[in-house]
Amino acid sequence: MSVTGVVTVQVPGFVDHHTHLLKDSAAVGWPWQGGSVREFHQQVLRDKSTPMDVAEPGSPAPLDELAARLRRGLAKAAGAGLVEITEMGMRQWWYLDALARLARRGSLPVRVRVYLASGLAEQASLADLDARRADASPWVRLEGVKFYADGWLVPRTCALCRDFADEDQAGLLFQDAPALARRIEPFAARGWRIATHAIGDRGIQTVLDAYELAWGNDARAISAAMPRIEHGSIQSAETAARIAALGVSVCIQPSFALSDARHVRAALGQDRLTMAYPWTMLAAAGVRPLLGTDYPIEVIQPLVGLARLVKGRSDRAGFGTDDTAPEQSRLSRDLAFSLMSDESAGTTLLSADPRVVPDDDLDQIEVHGTDPAPF
Repeated sequence: MSVTGVVTVQVPGFVDHHTHLLKDSAAVGWPWQGGSVREFHQQVLRDKSTPMDVAEPGSPAPLDELAARLRRGLAKAAGAGLVEITEMGMRQWWYLDALARLARRGSLPVRVRVYLASGLAEQASLADLDARRADASPWVRLEGVKFYADGWLVPRTCALCRDFADEDQAGLLFQDAPALARRIEPFAARGWRIATHAIGDRGIQTVLDAYELAWGNDARAISAAMPRIEHGSIQSAETAARIAALGVSVCIQPSFALSDARHVRAALGQDRLTMAYPWTMLAAAGVRPLLGTDYPIEVIQPLVGLARLVKGRSDRAGFGTDDTAPEQSRLSRDLAFSLMSDESAGTTLLSADPRVVPDDDLDQIEVHGTDPAPF
C-alpha cells in the first residue's frame, strides 16, 4: 500500500496535550540556560521554590512581532498535522495578549489550550484569573494551572522511593503533599484544571497524596475534576491502580522511552526496568492516558510519535535512532490513535489512514492539510 501521493484521507484531528510550542516560538530561553538542568533544580530547591515558580524575562519583542512568532509556531504545528496544542506552563501574560491579537484577526492555524505556571497564577487575584479565563476567544482557552513536584530522570533529579542505581541519592522533591495541596486548593475550588509534573515514583505518590488532600479525600470529586499528572514515567502496578481508582489522568510522552533508553538501566538498575514508561500497564489498570510531545524536548510530529508508541521506533528520515522502546512502553494501534486524535477539535488530511496501514508505514504518511474547529 502506498502511503504517499495525491490520495487524501480525512481523519479525526491530531492533538498534543503537552507542549512548550509557544515558548519555543517566542524565542524565550529556558530558565537553566547557562548551566545544567541538575544545577537549576538544585538551586530551585535551595530557594524553597519549584521550576514552575521561576519567571521568564519580560517581553522579548514588541507585541506585533511576538504575535508573528507565535503564528509561525502554530503554523509549524499545523504543518505536522495538529489541530490543537496545549501550552503547558505559561509564565508571562504577554503570550495571551499576543494570541488575543492574532485571534482578533481571524482563525488560528491550530486552536490553543493554556495552563498557567503556578508562579504566574499565584501572582494574580483569583477574581482577575477568572476574568481572564472568561475572556476567551473561539481559538484560545485558558484552562488550568501547572505545578511541579520533582525533577527529571536523566539529570537524576526525579524523586524515587529508592536511590538511583548509580548514585547514593533518591532525587529531589520540591514540595511535600500538604504544601502542594494548599497551593492547589484555591484553584481547584474555582474549577481550574490542575496538572502537576511528576516523573519518579515518590514524586507521583506525593502528587496523589496532595490531590486527595486538596479534594478532601473524596475520590468522586477528584475524578470529576480530572486532575493530571504530567509524565508519570516511573511507577509500580500499585501506583497505577491507585491512579485509576482516583480517576487521575496521566499525560505521557511517546518519545520518552526511546530518548531515554540509554539512561534507564544505569539510573534504575535491572530490577526497576519494568517500572520505566509502563504505558501498557497503565492502560491495563484502567487509566486513560493523555498524549503530549513535550516539544521542543521531543519532536512534535504526531505520526512519528504514533510510530514510536506502536512499534517502539520511527524509521522516518531524520527521526530514526539506534534504540527501540521496550514492549512495556507500547500501546495498541487503536488506543494510541484514539489518544492522539479528537474529532471535536477538527480534522487532519493525510495521504493514508494510520488506522489501517502496516505498522512500518505509520511514519511515512504525508500530511496534506488540517481543518481545526474553534472551541
